[in-house]
Amino acid sequence: MRRIVAVIALGVAAVGCSTVDPAPKLKAATSAIEAAKAAGAANFAGSSDLLAQAEKYLGSAQNLIKGGDPAAALQQLSLASAAADDAKVKATEQTNLAKVKDLDAQIADLKAKLGK
Repeated sequence: MRRIVAVIALGVAAVGCSTVDPAPKLKAATSAIEAAKAAGAANFAGSSDLLAQAEKYLGSAQNLIKGGDPAAALQQLSLASAAADDAKVKATEQTNLAKVKDLDAQIADLKAKLGK
């Protein structure tokens, strides 16, 4: 019986002493923000707002890590990654729409030159 109690106590102590490592999520959030920037998120209204929000979440997470609250930082890092991913998607969509408009204009110009 004492052995079982000792094993349970050691298990509880091990769980209670375990720490959360935010480093992988920090790297993922930073990479997501960089990817959004590379996609041109800063150049479009909707995506630039999301990019700013992602950077705000990242800054908040970094402060929480420095303050010794990695568990709360993980939540902020998840929000940062999600906002950055959304910013990248919106920026890519806006870039593609701009390309479509440009191609439509080129087609119209060619049609006018050909008399059609």
